[in-house]
Amino acid sequence: FFLHSGLGIHWKSPKQNHELEAILSIKMYYTIPLPVRFRLGAAEGLSWVTKVPYREEQNLAEKGYTTSQLLNYLDFSVDMNLGDITPGDALDKLWLGYYIHHRSAVFKSAQQFGRIKGGSNFQAVYLQHHF
Repeated sequence: FFLHSGLGIHWKSPKQNHELEAILSIKMYYTIPLPVRFRLGAAEGLSWVTKVPYREEQNLAEKGYTTSQLLNYLDFSVDMNLGDITPGDALDKLWLGYYIHHRSAVFKSAQQFGRIKGGSNFQAVYLQHHF
C-alpha cells in the first residue's frame, strides 16, 4: 500500500479550458514477477479540480444534479518497469502505465459530495518514478 498523489491537466477543448486536477489516495499494487515486471494497481481517495470537467457537468445536469470540485476518486492501472527493458539500471525505478481514472459522488451515499449520483471516467498513460 502506498500514499499516492498526483497532479493532472485536463486539456483545453472547444467546450472547456485547461483545468488542473489534484488527487490524493491510498493505492495498492500487485507486481507480477515476470522477466519484465508488470504491476496491477487500484486506488481509493479524493479528487479536486479547479473547474468541473465539461463532460461530467453535462452528464450530471441531465440528471438534475450539480456536481462538486471535490469528489471520490478511484483508479485501476497496469504498468511495466522500464528498467527491465533497457540496459543498465538507470530506469529501474521508472514505470510506464495506463489507467482508468474515475471521479464520482459514491452513488448518492456521501453527504460531503452533495448526495449526487454520477461522475466521470478518464483514461491516461503515465510515467511514474519511485523516489
